[in-house]
Amino acid sequence: MTVLHIFSGDLWAGAEVVIFNLLSRLHKEDGPRVVALSLNEGVLVDKLRAAGIVTHVIPEARHSFVGILWRTARLLKGTPIAAIHSHRYKENLLAWLLARWLGVGKLITTIHGMPESATHSGREARLARWRSRLDFFVIKRGFGCAVAVSEEMKRTLVNQHGFREERVHVIRNGGVFPPLAPAPSGSGRACFHIGTVARMVPVKGLDLFLDVAARVRREAPVVRFSLLGDGPLRDELAQRATALSLRDCVEFLTPRPDPFPYYQSLDLYLNTSRHEGIPLSVIEAMACGTPVVSSAVGGIPEIMTDGEHGFLVKGRDANSFAARCISLMGDDPLRRTMGERASAWARSRFSAAAMARAYHRLYEQGAVTARQERDEH
Repeated sequence: MTVLHIFSGDLWAGAEVVIFNLLSRLHKEDGPRVVALSLNEGVLVDKLRAAGIVTHVIPEARHSFVGILWRTARLLKGTPIAAIHSHRYKENLLAWLLARWLGVGKLITTIHGMPESATHSGREARLARWRSRLDFFVIKRGFGCAVAVSEEMKRTLVNQHGFREERVHVIRNGGVFPPLAPAPSGSGRACFHIGTVARMVPVKGLDLFLDVAARVRREAPVVRFSLLGDGPLRDELAQRATALSLRDCVEFLTPRPDPFPYYQSLDLYLNTSRHEGIPLSVIEAMACGTPVVSSAVGGIPEIMTDGEHGFLVKGRDANSFAARCISLMGDDPLRRTMGERASAWARSRFSAAAMARAYHRLYEQGAVTARQERDEH
């Protein structure tokens, strides 16, 4: 069985890390043969090639959509592809047309997150809405199944967007974790360190992260904050940090291929997203033994338990987030206990191996269904 994965590959963020974890794990195991098609060069492509996975690139910057479709069809003509697995809206349309061209009977998409609202011009908002409608139309009409990364996302797809419940499967994201290193206690650090890993885009709610930082610092002056990531809001967030008199204790760090040393440097992980599917960053922080204070949105309550692995905060009141952070800053035993529970939970429930096994079963089910449909016709 050969499964073709199609993705953009221009970023190295949560969805791209999940794609790499999935493909590299399937490649190592006695599973389907995976072939990758990326629309851009980048970190993901480099890592897939280094892992020995056949990876083709047809750059979208040099080719039109029709040109990409034509070149892909020529490239894969004669390859016995059992299923096409696409990631995100443009790739879904490409996969649907390519499957019709090549006669592939099984189409799968992973919906890594719900559509993000445009926050600038009315034209951008309208384009975003039409793009989402087209994407969901293609998935509902042309795909055998869609994978949601959380139960909350599945409910939204079924109840608000008209997806058929039996065609939406839930497979949670999985990580590849380094050996657990003993973390120093808060008293052993020069300064308590609170951080986050996120793209600097509106849905991540990093303005709230800075508001929380300002309130925490008023109560606990010996503290530092950091944000690991990049994106269009970076300058705006830096200006906000200056306005809140935080520039001496907030650091903006550039993304890195291996974020685990960063997670291990933290005493507390703070997530202030407005919405999430299943954020791999929260799972990775938990796996490193770092307790989490997070907004109780999307699928996050499905991967951590309030009071066990950290704290979940409803709403977007900065004082509520700050109070939870301050309570953990002042209680080393509780913070260590939560970190140990979080690590054991994440490593046992949200591994790349478990995720790959679930997808492998889905591919096999799809292959059986496709054969049955061919036999019936």
